[in-house]
Amino acid sequence: MQEIIDKNFYDVVKWTEKQQIADNAVDDYKYLLYGGAMGGGKSYWLRWELIKLLIYYFAKYDLKNVMVGLFCENYPALKDRHLSKIKFEFPEWLGEYTAQDHNFILKKHLGSGILAFRNLDDVAKYQSAEFAAEGVDELTKNQEEVFNFLRTRLRWPGIPTFDCKFLGGTNPGGIGHAWVKKKWIEKVFEEEEKEAHLFHFIPAKAIDNPHLDKVYYTSL
Repeated sequence: MQEIIDKNFYDVVKWTEKQQIADNAVDDYKYLLYGGAMGGGKSYWLRWELIKLLIYYFAKYDLKNVMVGLFCENYPALKDRHLSKIKFEFPEWLGEYTAQDHNFILKKHLGSGILAFRNLDDVAKYQSAEFAAEGVDELTKNQEEVFNFLRTRLRWPGIPTFDCKFLGGTNPGGIGHAWVKKKWIEKVFEEEEKEAHLFHFIPAKAIDNPHLDKVYYTSL
């Protein structure tokens, strides 16, 4: 995937070393969890990794208007973690944010892909939706049923099943801590799981993020 993405993308994003490791792992795994302590840059990574996937889908498969989804457990969390950031984080040349439907749409020369910001207060409302890739911020704040449902929405015409990616970012704890740990850390799966080999975990620590100051470490 790396060779398809313009090097200017990495000049803009400026991954930390650990974010780059997670970025590389997306090539080899379908279900990637980037998790650990607060301050590891997980939310930032999710936003930009999904943007990168949109550019990748256009460059490799010549597909326009592809949609990927970035989810939080509710709207206040979505607003605080993501919507409040993209207005100054995404440059104007990249695309345009439409507040009425919470979509960020890439410019035409980048494929007009759509990063849809959504919440999971009622996952059933996505019954008819399709996403080429999905990212869930703070995955452990959700029950396993949410993940199972989102997997059924993970598909897009013209994109092979393996290239439809599920990305999770999370801190320890929450109502979903046990099932997330079971799948990604302990690697314990149900017998009917056919994609167990495609789950992978990248640990994230605050120390991995060179942009944090000493005050933040003190508060942690």
